[in-house]
Amino acid sequence: MSGISNLLSIGSSGLFAFQQALAVTAHNIANVSTKGYAKQNAILAETPPINGRPGQIGTGVEVSSIQRNVDGFIEGQLLGSRGQLGQHGASNSALSDIEGLFGDSADQSLGTDLDNLFNAFQDVATDPSNVTARSVLLSNAHTIVDRFHHADNTLTTQRQSLDQEIGQTVTTVNNLAQQVADLNDTISQTELSGQHANDLRDQRQRLVNDLGEQIGVTTLEDAHGELSIFTGNGQSLVNGNRAYALTGVPNAGNSGLLDIQYQGGGTPVSITPVVSGGRLKGLLDARDHTIPDVLTKLDTLASNLVTAVNTQHRLGVGLDGSTGLNFFTPAGVTARTIAVALTDERQVAASDSAGGLPGNNVNALAMANLQHTSISALNNTTLNGYYQTTASGIGSTAQQASQAFDAQQTLQDQLETHWSEVSGVSLDKELVNMMIYQRAFQASSRVVAVADELMQTILSLKQ
Repeated sequence: MSGISNLLSIGSSGLFAFQQALAVTAHNIANVSTKGYAKQNAILAETPPINGRPGQIGTGVEVSSIQRNVDGFIEGQLLGSRGQLGQHGASNSALSDIEGLFGDSADQSLGTDLDNLFNAFQDVATDPSNVTARSVLLSNAHTIVDRFHHADNTLTTQRQSLDQEIGQTVTTVNNLAQQVADLNDTISQTELSGQHANDLRDQRQRLVNDLGEQIGVTTLEDAHGELSIFTGNGQSLVNGNRAYALTGVPNAGNSGLLDIQYQGGGTPVSITPVVSGGRLKGLLDARDHTIPDVLTKLDTLASNLVTAVNTQHRLGVGLDGSTGLNFFTPAGVTARTIAVALTDERQVAASDSAGGLPGNNVNALAMANLQHTSISALNNTTLNGYYQTTASGIGSTAQQASQAFDAQQTLQDQLETHWSEVSGVSLDKELVNMMIYQRAFQASSRVVAVADELMQTILSLKQ
């Protein structure tokens, strides 16, 4: 009887084990299109044998565990790649906007306006008694002033927009960190009870990847399955079931823009200089380095344009006999404050002496020739040359950012493909497994049936 009972138990164990294996296979198939889902494997193992004659006799099969099929190295590579992708993506977007400001399409650029200004000085020199040419000159001067103002305003607006994105990114980081901390607690409790938290681990890894795209992070898992997450100089974003928040605090020393501070339970610490990756890094670099550098170059160009033109203009005499006048407002010149000082076209000092009026054009020619004059404060280049160097530098940097983003996207795609090869669901393999488990289930059911028949035979002998 014990032998038949064992046979029945073996068949029953097979029914239960292969039913579980079929359930795991079905779960894999159902999640074939679920982003970040790692396939699961039902690990079958023999149950402990019993002593008998002539030796130990097997007692069947069981599902010893349900494993999540992942490669920790690949997941680490993916996390790092997501951080780089987020950074390059933010930089690429910001630089594309800045590059558009310096495009020379349709003659809409500072370079074109500089040419028009000095060409207008040349037109005045060609006919210094012509008031219309002088009026066109002042109009061109106002146009270039407006262009400087527009460039400064656009860049300042872009900087403020980036600051808003930084604030939104900080909120996203905090939300993701809290969700990871909540899952840490659930995973730990689940696995301490002897269960497998595979689906919860998938959810957590997706959140960690999303977090890594927002800010550069490193991770460390403890023996209880809880994941610690660090950023900056080792500041802990997540520790067990607790998340630590980042905050954006207006910084008076940086035009009131947000400084990223870490709230770790003690004195807030600024981590803005040590954010090392993710979208937040790209946004901070564009806001605090790229745009301020461009603004500085525009201010330098505006200041030297005003100095060069004013210095020469003060040496001349206008049609109205005025002399010593500044063409542009001279004090505290920046791209934001540059302004035309002259209000009357007759004040344009085309002549180099009062006696030469109205046909003397010596000073107008000198101002027109400033277009080709190298200026030491501009690295010994001309005004237009300095602008072209600035514009081409921005274009080159934008191109490099675009190439870096494309290259990182290609790497990300390759890593995701590699991850899919290791952890992704293959329908072909799952269908094969389904057939194997189905046949095994059917065979186990036949073992149970045979055991029942044997039991009935033995019972009939007693009648």
